Amino acid sequence: MNTSIFIQSNELVRYCAIGDSLTVGIGSTYFVKGFITKYLWLLRRSLNKPIVPYIYGKSGATTADILKMLNNPFVKEGIIRSSIITLTAGGNDLIDSAQLFLKNKNEKDFFLAVDQGKKNLASIMDRILNMKKGGEPFIIRMMNLYDPFENIPGTDKWVEAYNQGIERLSSPPMIKVANVHDRFKGKTKELLAIDHVHPNNKGYEVIADAFFELGVDPL
Repeated sequence: MNTSIFIQSNELVRYCAIGDSLTVGIGSTYFVKGFITKYLWLLRRSLNKPIVPYIYGKSGATTADILKMLNNPFVKEGIIRSSIITLTAGGNDLIDSAQLFLKNKNEKDFFLAVDQGKKNLASIMDRILNMKKGGEPFIIRMMNLYDPFENIPGTDKWVEAYNQGIERLSSPPMIKVANVHDRFKGKTKELLAIDHVHPNNKGYEVIADAFFELGVDPL
């Protein structure tokens, strides 16, 4: 894997993390701070550069919430100044949609809610790309969704429907999607925290590895 980066030796690398509770690190211990702790360590070791992180995560945030977050001037500054951006979004939309389905048993309502979430994701990506237009080279790294309810028959098709929307936003090498879904499949007992929704420390390490293995080309 080529992880070379064309940055002068005296320059900083700026990294902006945007998203939901996965960006916050809910489910991990205090000292681990989700996937960001290991991802930063891997980047620093690979690039041999100091990295300044901008972290904008909100626990419970849906794609609609994250879209609104982009209006915050501090978030805008973090995006504009950073050459590496990660985005975690969609998990809460999925959970909200599943709860709606369990309430009314109407699968059509579930897919309508998922469809709106995918539209929000596309709008989030458009906003970020517009902010970065005409600036220095950058990369965006996203992740697809794992299925925290894999013990409930049929839920994986909902996750796959959402993941299809995430995959459509991929535009290698600048925009890539980490396949976290397959890494978690069949392993949620060992990778999820006691709430059975968020990753534990080991789960976040898996996510960090998945992001890092996407590389940093074309920086």
